[in-house]
Amino acid sequence: MARRRVIKPGEERRADLLDAALAVFAERGVDEATVSDITTRADVAKGTFYLYFPSKDHLVAALWERYVNGFLDLAGKALADPTAAGALTALLERLIDHAVAHADLHRIVYGSADARALALCREIDQRVVEVIAEAIRRGVDAGALRPCDPAAFANVVYHGAHGTLHEALAGGAPYGRDEVVATARRIIVDVLAPRP
Repeated sequence: MARRRVIKPGEERRADLLDAALAVFAERGVDEATVSDITTRADVAKGTFYLYFPSKDHLVAALWERYVNGFLDLAGKALADPTAAGALTALLERLIDHAVAHADLHRIVYGSADARALALCREIDQRVVEVIAEAIRRGVDAGALRPCDPAAFANVVYHGAHGTLHEALAGGAPYGRDEVVATARRIIVDVLAPRP
């Protein structure tokens, strides 16, 4: 008996492939997983994969992009009033919690993805840095934050938090959420909060 073809909207099919890839990557790692493994798990023909992703590296980047987009949604809420250092500390706290909630994806991407996939992920990370820099820029322009180079500060804060989390999530260092959040808060307040 022939299998009945299920027609789904493109975004739903793409999401199915992403979900299947995440499961396959968790089981086998990115290097060992094949496109066939992913399409079998997603219950689609192998050619369907290439309608959505030029390569497995692009699929890894799409998984990371979905993760970053989730963070950017949180960022919009945290930055409702970007004129205070408190908004930036709330943003960093949400970034940390979001990263920990997606620790498995972090381990998959940074534990087994190749250089091309990691380069694509770094390009996507730049969006987060830009959101943080823009929030800092608005706070400085409003006089609520001390003048600084918003892009440089955003890079230091984001990559500092990211690096700290990377060590913890990869299993190489103990993770104390409250300590990481408190340290990020101190850095932001010490550098950006207006002096009394």
